[in-house]
Amino acid sequence: MCGISGVISLAPLTEVEISSVREMNRLLEHRGPDSEGIFSAEHAMLAMRRLSIVDLAGGKQPLFNEAGDIVIICNGEIYNHNELREVLRTRGHQFSSLSDVETIIHAYEEYGIECLAKLRGMFAFALWDAKKNVLLLARDRMGEKPLYLHRDGAGHLWFSSEIRSLTTVMPKPLRLSPEAFNLFLTFQYVPEPASVLQGLEQLPAAHYMLLKPDDLEALPQPYWDTSNVHEDSRDPVAVTEDILDNACRLMGTADVPVAVALSGGIDSSLVAALTARHFPGQLHAFTIGYKGRPDTDERGFAATLAKELGIGFTEVELDTGTVIDSFPELMSAMDTPIGDIAAFGYYTVAKASREAGYPVLLSGLGGDEFFWGYGWVRDAMTRNEALLAGTPIKSPWWKRLNGKKVAQKPDFFGVHADLRNGDIWSRKLMPAGERDRLPEHLWLDGASLDLSQPLHLAVSNLLNRTWLRSNCLALMDRMTMAHSVEGRLPLLDSELVDRVTGMRNDGLTDWHKPHKWLLVEALRDVLPADVLARKKQGFTPPVREWMSGIVKRFLPLVSDGALVRQGLVDANRSRTGLGEFDLPFLYKLVLLECWVRIHIEKQPIAEFTREYA
Repeated sequence: MCGISGVISLAPLTEVEISSVREMNRLLEHRGPDSEGIFSAEHAMLAMRRLSIVDLAGGKQPLFNEAGDIVIICNGEIYNHNELREVLRTRGHQFSSLSDVETIIHAYEEYGIECLAKLRGMFAFALWDAKKNVLLLARDRMGEKPLYLHRDGAGHLWFSSEIRSLTTVMPKPLRLSPEAFNLFLTFQYVPEPASVLQGLEQLPAAHYMLLKPDDLEALPQPYWDTSNVHEDSRDPVAVTEDILDNACRLMGTADVPVAVALSGGIDSSLVAALTARHFPGQLHAFTIGYKGRPDTDERGFAATLAKELGIGFTEVELDTGTVIDSFPELMSAMDTPIGDIAAFGYYTVAKASREAGYPVLLSGLGGDEFFWGYGWVRDAMTRNEALLAGTPIKSPWWKRLNGKKVAQKPDFFGVHADLRNGDIWSRKLMPAGERDRLPEHLWLDGASLDLSQPLHLAVSNLLNRTWLRSNCLALMDRMTMAHSVEGRLPLLDSELVDRVTGMRNDGLTDWHKPHKWLLVEALRDVLPADVLARKKQGFTPPVREWMSGIVKRFLPLVSDGALVRQGLVDANRSRTGLGEFDLPFLYKLVLLECWVRIHIEKQPIAEFTREYA
C-alpha cells in the first residue's frame, strides 16, 4: 500500500514543477512511511511513498521492466501476483523482485491495456511507457483505492492519491463547489463522479486513462462491465464458499503481521474464521466497544468468537468525551468529507492495529452491500420488481391517513425522506444566487436507476458507485491510511463479485431469499449458528449521544464561518436560521464547516482545538 502522485506535461518539466511533485509526495508520507521513490522524464514525473507489505527488501518503487523503458508506481495490492508471475515467466518475462506490483509491468508488456482484466486486487497506478510516450492511469474495479486529477489549463495533468496533496498545485483560494455542498448535505458524502472542490476530478473505478504530453484531455475509459459476466447458477452456495475461502487465503498473505477488524457480526466473523483456518495462530482480532456497554456493544460476541478461533484479541473502548475532543483530528485525516458516524470506529481500530504492530487489517466491509444485507435495498428490489411488472404499490395505512401516496415509478433514493429533506434544507441555507444556479434535481440526476440494465444490476451498480464507493470505501481508505495501515476487503474480491454477479445474470435471485442467504449458507460449516443468526450491528456507536455532543461543541462555528466565507451559506441563516433542522443534518453541517476550515482554509488542528473546545 502506498501513496502516489505525479504530473504529465506538454512542455519539458521545470524545476518548479519537479519541486511541486516532491511536495505532493511529502504530504503522502502517512500512506507510506517506509520509503519513497521518484522517477522523472522530460515530460512526466512519478512519485510515491511506500508502506512495505510484500517483498519488503526488493519491492521498492518505482519498478521497471527489463529494458528500463516502462516504469510504474502503484497504490494497492495485486492478490494473484504469484499466479500471474508464473504465467508471465513462461512467456519469457524476467523479474527483478517478488513484488506484486512488478507483475503489472510485465502483464502490460504482454497484454497491453487488457492486462487490467487480469489483475485481482485493489489498485490505483501510474505507468509511464517511454517507448510510446504515454502515461497509463488506472483504478481498480470496485474503487477501493482513490486517484484524484487536476488539469490546470496550462499544459499539465497532475494526479495524487489524496486531495490534500493535489491541492498544493491547484489555484487558490480553493473553492468547495455548490454541487458538492448540496450533495454532501443530502447524502452525507459526495457521490462520484462529482468532486468536492472546483477543478478537481477523480478517475472513476474500473476505468483507465491513456495520456500523452500533447494530448492531456483524454477521457476515462471503462474496462469492466458486469452485464457481460456469466456463471452457472445451479450451485451458488458451493461457488461462493470456494471463492470466499480463496479470497481470505490470498488477502491473509503478507510479509508482515495481519489482523482483522472483528465486530461480532456475520461479515467480519466469516472473514476471521476463513483467514484463521489458513493461518493458524497468526491472525489477531481488534474490536471496538463503547463506554457503559450499550446494546450496540458487541465486544462480548467478538471475544467469544476469537477464543473459539484461537486468535489473539484486543478491544478498544470509545467514550463520548474522547470522540468529541478528537473530532478535529478525525476531520484532518478525512481529506474528503464523509458524515458516517462509523468513521470513529474505523479510525480507532486502525490506530490500535498499527500500534500493536499489525500494518494489514482485514475487514468484512462489503458484505451488506453485495449480499443484500440492507433491508432498504431489498425493499427497493421487491418494490421496483413489482412496479416494472405493472403491479401498483400500496401506501402504508399511516401514510394513507395523511393523504400521502407512494410514487408509482421505479426509484431508489428518492423514496427516502431524510435524503429529500437534505436536498431541501441545503438549498434553504444557500444564498439566493447560488441556489438559483443549482440544477433543481441535482441529487437524483446523478443517482437514479439505469433501467436499461437488469434490475439487480441497476440497483447494485447504483449502490456501489454511491454509498459503497464514496462513503464506505473512501472512509476505509482514509481511516486506515491515516495510521499507515493497509485495509483488505475479501467480501469485495473481484472474482467473487464477477462470479456471483454472473450467477445473478444467469438466474440466481438471492434477494428473494432470507437475509444474506448466500453468505449464511456458504459459511454454515464455518461459523457457529448463533453468529449466523445474529442481526447486523457492526461497529455501531451510540449515535445520538455522539452527534449531540459534537453539534453542541462545534455548531457555533457555522455562524459567519467558513461556509459563509465560501459563499455557500447565507450569513443571516448561519446566525439565526438553523433551528428547523434535525440532528443528523446539523451533524453533517458541522462536519462540513470543520472540514472546510481544516482542508481549505488550512486552520491548524492545535489552533482549532484550543480556540473552539
